[in-house]
Amino acid sequence: MRLLDGFIPVASPVGSATDVPDLSDDAAAPVKGFASETAVAPGEPIDFHISVAEPKSVTVEIFRVGAYDGERTALLGVSEPVAAVRQPEPVTDPESGLITCPWEASWRLNVPGDWKSGVYLAVLRAEDGANFVPFVVRSLRRRASWLVVVPFACYQAYNMYPFDGERGKNLYYGFEGGGVQSSKLRASSVSFLRPYELTGMPREAERVHDFIMWAERQGYDMEYAVSSDLDAGRVDPLSYKGLIFPGHDEYWSAGMRKSLVKAFDAGVSAVFLQANNAYWHIRYEGSTITCFKSRQDPVKTRRPGQTVMWRDLRLPEQELLGAQYVSVVKDDAPLVAANADHWFWQAAGVGEGEAFPGLVGGEADSVQDKYQKADSTDFTILARSPYTDGAGGDRVQHTTLHRKPSGAWVFDAGTFHWPMALGREGWVDPRIEAATAALLARIAAGDGLASRSARRRAAFAAAVKREAGPAAVSAKAKPVVKRVGRKVKRTLKRSR
Repeated sequence: MRLLDGFIPVASPVGSATDVPDLSDDAAAPVKGFASETAVAPGEPIDFHISVAEPKSVTVEIFRVGAYDGERTALLGVSEPVAAVRQPEPVTDPESGLITCPWEASWRLNVPGDWKSGVYLAVLRAEDGANFVPFVVRSLRRRASWLVVVPFACYQAYNMYPFDGERGKNLYYGFEGGGVQSSKLRASSVSFLRPYELTGMPREAERVHDFIMWAERQGYDMEYAVSSDLDAGRVDPLSYKGLIFPGHDEYWSAGMRKSLVKAFDAGVSAVFLQANNAYWHIRYEGSTITCFKSRQDPVKTRRPGQTVMWRDLRLPEQELLGAQYVSVVKDDAPLVAANADHWFWQAAGVGEGEAFPGLVGGEADSVQDKYQKADSTDFTILARSPYTDGAGGDRVQHTTLHRKPSGAWVFDAGTFHWPMALGREGWVDPRIEAATAALLARIAAGDGLASRSARRRAAFAAAVKREAGPAAVSAKAKPVVKRVGRKVKRTLKRSR
């Protein structure tokens, strides 16, 4: 198959609607596709693998997500017509449930060198339908105030392609007879070499786009990356003042966690704008992510071990984030402000006990006493919000902000709906906008950031604690201490 790289850019990108119709069954989709990579740099190629129900011409429209005259996307250009054909059926591994699509590449985009880092949407458009293919353009060579990490690992964990009532699987469910979904039939591995279900827009993407639209309207200095960049160490956290995780970011590998810890040790802050983050331990294996959950994981020797909940590995999420997932939210509930004299709420003029209607929704975090808490010099619960969980029980949601000994700030919104209050029509709340802006401004300005020597001492102490444990003071541990000291010195030498 000849790869066409003809691309016709628009003269001046303006706000444009993507206009992709709903779809209820992937078996009936006139066109589907996926990209060869989740992220690509300017100047690099990215291939699109396209399949159609019957041979036809398809065009590929490329949009960028942002703030464009009231629209969430802008059209950047369109491909030449692509002669698409019906590709082979998806292949399912009987052991793991892994579904892959052995499709040939249909069209190659050579990403223009002047394209901004950001979230992009390819729209595969045929005369009888259309489908999304999301990807990110990253530019990790320049320093910026913020790195936005888009949760493609979580996107794929939820992807049930082909959603046809028979074959689809994700890390939660597979199909029984009659289209019934069963957790017993879930996959233990999922592949990026397949389209996303139905419209092709990942289930969790819209709230990420809510944040992006708001942040780009504010003019923040941001670069973008994806989960696998964090896992592979392609991201240098020391190039940024802070990392922003705008999505529900539930699936984390050891490499992702290591990158975050490196950031914290160097005084780089992190902002988590949803709930239930860093919950499941996963392994990246090429284009595949694996998470056995309650099933027996055959890999037992590779650190940190089994692909189960991080808290079951005695590495609870709240040790990093301040709070952690506690339950689903049955009905949307108000977020109730606490400690309103804190600078976070003062910036928005919020009073003690002031409520934000419907802001607690989807899933919720809280501080859980039975798990190890975050090592901090300053810990504040910013919201205590009663709600009802999925089983009808009474729960309390927490929004938290704490400071690591290195000076890094860590914010955990603790609810799915925070980004919606920033950038979704009908949900925007100026108080949430003001509080979030105050947080980002303080981090970007480095206000109150610990001195380099204090950060070095804090990073050294934290690294020794992680790598050597209580034995760090023994003669046997001296090599560990020396190794950690060299690592911390190299890390801090590169930080700002």
